[in-house]
Parts: sequence; C-alpha cells; structure tokens
Amino acid sequence: FVTHEHGDHIGCALALAEREALPLWMSRGTWRAVGGFAAPASLRFARDDESIAVGDIEVHPFTVAHDAAEPLQLRCSDGGSRLVVLTDLGSITTHMIDNVAGCDAILLECNHDAGMLAMSRYPPSLKSRIGGRFGHLSNATAAEILARCASARLQHVVAAHLSLENNRPALARAALAACLGGDGEAIVIADPGTGFEWLRLG
Repeated sequence: FVTHEHGDHIGCALALAEREALPLWMSRGTWRAVGGFAAPASLRFARDDESIAVGDIEVHPFTVAHDAAEPLQLRCSDGGSRLVVLTDLGSITTHMIDNVAGCDAILLECNHDAGMLAMSRYPPSLKSRIGGRFGHLSNATAAEILARCASARLQHVVAAHLSLENNRPALARAALAACLGGDGEAIVIADPGTGFEWLRLG
C-alpha cells in the first residue's frame, strides 16, 4: 500500500510489485502523480472511506492534510484490534480524528520539534513547508492527536518519521508521554533506518 507519491514512501514499491506479482494499492491521485500511464495488472485503486479486505485484515484508508496529490493513511483491523498508521500530515482534521479514535495501537508521526526546526539550517521555504498545514507533524501536534484519540483500549504508541535534523527521541517521547500520564517508557521510538521490534496486540 503506497500512501502517497513522495520518494521516501513509494521507494521501489512499483518494481517490487511487478516483479513478485503482488497487489499494489494506492489512490488514483498518487498513481497520476507518479506518472502512471499503463497501469500494471497488480494495481488496485484505494479511496477514502472504502475498506479493503486483505485476508483477515480490513484496511480502511482515509485522507489527511499533506502536500501530495491524494494522500491516504490507514486504519487496520482484524475485527478485534485496531491499528492506525498516521504519518505525513501537517494538521488535524475532524475526519482524521474520527478515523484514529479508539485505536488499540498507533504509529504516529513526530517529525520535528518546532524550536529545532526554527533554528535549523533549512532554507525558509523548506521550514515553511515542513511546519505548514500540509507538511509534517510537530511533536506538539502529534501529542494533541494522541490526547484526542487515546482511550483505555490503547496498548501501543510508536513515534515515527522523526527528523534526524530537527528532532530528538527524548523530545518526542516527552511530548507524547504527557498525554499518557507521564509514562514515557511505554512509548516506542521507531529508528529511521531499522524501524522497531514486533509488537503484539490483544
């Protein structure tokens, strides 16, 4: 599933899907943005609020505010537990909150610390893009999302997509921990290169 056309998210997905004859899901806007002309046989189009059955898992895409053609993020459920993947968005919308509420686990973008971004060596145009409504989540905005979606069901929080230049794991953990009664040890920080260990739901 390709959430949007930016290179750090699409990677080699098209070539891999074609080589291995794997189903490849993305929005029509994403397909147009990557220059799609003759669609491969494995391509399937995803839309906001239309669930996709993948074996015993229901994948539910939903739109977010990001500077891409038709970006989608995901809520996944096996009928018992619900996982939300939420990266690459710049601001909170009611539609997004409706889709992440009541999750059992969330992989949540904590891209930057606003102060570090402001003081970084990035050019003003890039700072504006990253910190804008259609850019990336700051630690503070990620914490606001977590505060609005956290419930007694929540078992795992993974902070992801941290900028190497404009964030630190301790800053992301502290921001999110404030929403969980100060329990920072319960928050997993995804490494940009290696990700994180398997977590069990249920």
